Amino acid sequence: MITELPIYSLIPELKQQLQQGHEAIIEAAPGAGKTTVVPLALLNEHWLGGRKMIMLEPRRLAAKAAAQRLAETLNEPLGKRVGYRIRHEGKDSQETQILVVTEGVLTRMLHDDPSLEDVALIIFDEFHERNLHSDLAFALCLQARELYRDEDPLRLLVMSATLDTELLEARLGCSTLVSHGRYFPITTHYGNKSLKVAQVTDEVVRLTCHAFAHETGSILVFLPGQREIRYAATQLQQRLGADPQVTILPLYGDLNLKEQEAVIQPVLAPARKIVLATAIAQTSLTIEGIRVVVDSGLSREARFDANTATTRLHTRRATQAETVQRMGRAGRTDKGVCYRWWSDTQQHQLAPQAQPQIEISDLSSLVMDLAKWGVQDRLELDWITAPPKSHWQQAIDLLVSLKALSHPFELSPLGEQMSLLGVEPRLARLLSDGQHRGQLERASAVCAILSEGDPFAHHHSDLSDRLYWLAGHYQATGKRPKSAYLKAQRQWQVRGAQLKITEQETESTVASSPVQESPEKEVSHLLVRAFSDRIARRTDQSSDKVRYKLSNGRMASLSPLDPCVQHEWLIVLEIGGHHGQEEDRIFLAYPLSLHTLQQDFSDLLVTRSHLAWSKKDARLLSEEQHWLGRICVEKRKLVSPSLTEVSTAVCQYIQQEGLSVLSWDAASKQLRARLQFAFLNDGNNQWPDCSDHGLLLTLDTWLGPYLGTVNNQQAMNKLALSDILLNQLTWDQQQQLNQLVPAKMSVPSGSRYVIDYEEGQPTLRVKLQEMFGCTVSPNVLGHPVRIELLSPGQRPLAVTLDLAFFWREVYPDVRKEMRGRYPKHPWPDNPLQAEATAKTNRALRQ
Repeated sequence: MITELPIYSLIPELKQQLQQGHEAIIEAAPGAGKTTVVPLALLNEHWLGGRKMIMLEPRRLAAKAAAQRLAETLNEPLGKRVGYRIRHEGKDSQETQILVVTEGVLTRMLHDDPSLEDVALIIFDEFHERNLHSDLAFALCLQARELYRDEDPLRLLVMSATLDTELLEARLGCSTLVSHGRYFPITTHYGNKSLKVAQVTDEVVRLTCHAFAHETGSILVFLPGQREIRYAATQLQQRLGADPQVTILPLYGDLNLKEQEAVIQPVLAPARKIVLATAIAQTSLTIEGIRVVVDSGLSREARFDANTATTRLHTRRATQAETVQRMGRAGRTDKGVCYRWWSDTQQHQLAPQAQPQIEISDLSSLVMDLAKWGVQDRLELDWITAPPKSHWQQAIDLLVSLKALSHPFELSPLGEQMSLLGVEPRLARLLSDGQHRGQLERASAVCAILSEGDPFAHHHSDLSDRLYWLAGHYQATGKRPKSAYLKAQRQWQVRGAQLKITEQETESTVASSPVQESPEKEVSHLLVRAFSDRIARRTDQSSDKVRYKLSNGRMASLSPLDPCVQHEWLIVLEIGGHHGQEEDRIFLAYPLSLHTLQQDFSDLLVTRSHLAWSKKDARLLSEEQHWLGRICVEKRKLVSPSLTEVSTAVCQYIQQEGLSVLSWDAASKQLRARLQFAFLNDGNNQWPDCSDHGLLLTLDTWLGPYLGTVNNQQAMNKLALSDILLNQLTWDQQQQLNQLVPAKMSVPSGSRYVIDYEEGQPTLRVKLQEMFGCTVSPNVLGHPVRIELLSPGQRPLAVTLDLAFFWREVYPDVRKEMRGRYPKHPWPDNPLQAEATAKTNRALRQ
C-alpha cells in the first residue's frame, strides 16, 4: 500500500514546521516516497491560499514522470491539478496547483515575476545533485522573498536522499527532518576487487550476466558514459541475445525524451530488460520492474576549463551519496539486489558528496541570468556554494564578446533581447542574428541541431550534412528521428520571431534586412559571432589525426577521414575531451573561409606590430601581424617600424640571450666594473647597479634610447658602451667616480697603470722594480688594492696586500731566484732605499 511508504511518518512534523515557519529540509532514503507523497500531502494546507506549489526536478524525464505519477494518484489527467513545464513542452492550466518544472523554467518564472505572488511553496527535489539551475534558483528565491515577500514569505522545502545538511541548515535556519526507512530491503554483494578504469566495464558485464542468471526481474546497470554503454551492449548482446525474453536498452541524456520514456515503461513477465544507464537513472526516476542494480562505481562529468573556455569529460569514482542513490533504484517496487565490484572497506573510503555543478560548469548562462536580475557582484547572493572567481570572469568575458554584456555588469540592449529566449547565450546570439539578418529559418535549424543533440552522433563532424538532412535534401538511415528536430526548429522560429532587434542593438556588420548570400556563407555568418572564440585553423596533419588550433588557444583534432579536414579554417561548435588529454576532439564544426573572416569580420582581428631578433640571420625581423584571439591569421613585412618598437624588440632579445650579445671592449668592461665597485662599496647609493641582473632589469632605461636604429648585429657591435654607461651619470658623478674609484693609479716610478676592478677586488699589475721604496699599500674606498708584482717579462712574481711585509719577508727569496734570470735589471739588496724604475741597469747608468 502506498500509505505504508516511510515518508508518511514525517508528514505531520513537516506540516507543523511549514505552518509555523517558512522552510523545511527532508532527508529521506530512496524509495521513501518523498517525490510522490509530499506535494499531495500539502495540497490542502490553508497557507496555500489557492496558490501553487512548484516542484523543481533536475532532469526533464524525471520531472515529467513525477508529474505523471502525481496526476495518476489523484486519478486525474495531466494539466489539471498537477501540471509540468520542461523545455519545449508542458501541460498546465488555471486549475494547476502542483507544477513540476525543470532546468531554467523556475529561473525564467522568477525573472518574469520576482515576487512569485501566485506561488506559496517551492520544493527543490533531489537537491543532492547540486544542479546549476537548482543552486541559482535557490539563491534567487532567498533574495526574492527577502525583497518582495516580507509579509507573506515564500516557503521553501529542500528534499533529497543524501544531503549536506550542515550547509542547508545554515542557509535556511531550520533542522532537518530525517526518514531512515526504505520501503523494500536491498541485499548488497561486494566483489572485493581493485580494478583500473579500463577494466571496470568488462567486470560490470560479467556481474550483469551473473545477475541475469541468478536473479529475477529487470536489471539496471550504471556506467559512466555512452562509450561504455555501447561496449557493454555489444558484449551482453553476444552473451544473452539468444534469449528472446531479454531486451537490452540504453538510457542517457542525449536520447530524445520519447526514447527515454520508452525505457522506463514496464515489461510483462517473463520478459526482462537490462537498462544500461548513466547517472540520469540515479535520481527520482523509477524504471518499472527493476530488481537488480549493477554499479560500475564510476561517474563521468563535464568539467569546464576557464582557461580555454572548453568543457572536458572527467571520469571519477562515484561518491557515497551517488552509490546510495544507485542502490536505492533496486528497492523501489520490490526487494532488491545491488552488485558492487569493490569492497565494503572501499565503499566507506569514497568521497561523501559530488562537487557542486556551480564549481565545475560554464557559468555564462548563470551570469546572464544574474545580470538580468540586477546582481552586480558574484557574492551578492546568499549562495550555498559561491561561483568560482575564474569561471565567473570567463563567463563575463564570453558575454562581452557576444555583445550581451556591457560595462560594468549590466545587459546591453542586445543582451536584453537575448535574455528573453532563456537559452544558452551562444544560441541566443545565433538566433538574434538570424532574426536580424532575415535568416530566421536557417538560424532556427542550426539551433535545433545544437540544442537537441547531434542527430549524426559518432559520424563525421560537418554541420552541413545535418542541415541538409533537416531540410529534406536527402534521406539518412540509422539516424535519430527527424520529427524532434523539426519540432525544435519550429519552436526556435517562434522564439526568434518574438525578438524585436533594432540596428543599434547589434553590430553594423550584421545587416538589418534579408541578406542575399549563399547558404554556406550565410550559415558561417550566423555562427562566427556566437563562436568567435572557437574559430580554428589547421596546423598539421599526421596519419591518425589532423590538428587545429582554436582562437582560445586550445588544440583539437579530427580524423583524417573527416570531410572537414579539407578546410583550413573551421568554426568549432562542439568540442570535448577527457581529463588528462593534451588536446580535445572536434565533434561538430562548420567550414569558414579566410576571405569571409577578413572581409566581413575584420573587427574580430587585432593588428600588432611584431619585431623579433633572428639569431640565425643576426638581424631584426619586423612584421605586421593580424591576430584572431591566439591565432595569427596573417603576417606582412613591416616597412618602417617606429624607433620605440625597434628599441623594445632589441631589448627583449638582449634580455632573453644575455648581455654577452653586446660588444664589450676592454674600456667598457673596465668602466662597468668601476661602477659596480662604487655601487657595492660607496655608502651614498648614487651609483647604478651594473651587475648582469641590474643592467638587464633596467635595460630599456640605460640602453634602450640608443637602440632605435639598431637592426642587425653589425650595428649592435658599433654601440659605444663606455659612453652609454657614462651617460647614466651626471657631470658631478663622473668627477666623483674618478676621484673615488680611479681608473688608473700612479706608482713610485712615475708611471700610471690601470686598476682592474672586474674581479671585485681592485688589482694593480706593475713591475716589481717600479715599486722600490714603497711600503704603504694603496686603497680604494677603504678596500686595499691587491698588488700583482711582475717580473721584467711581465710574469707574476708575487701578489700582496701588504708591501712592507713583502719587502721584508718575501723579496729576498725572489731576488735570489730572479737576478740570475734577469741580470740586466736591478735587484738591490735593500729595495726600500733603491730608486723605483722601469729601466734596465744599463739605462740607469747612462
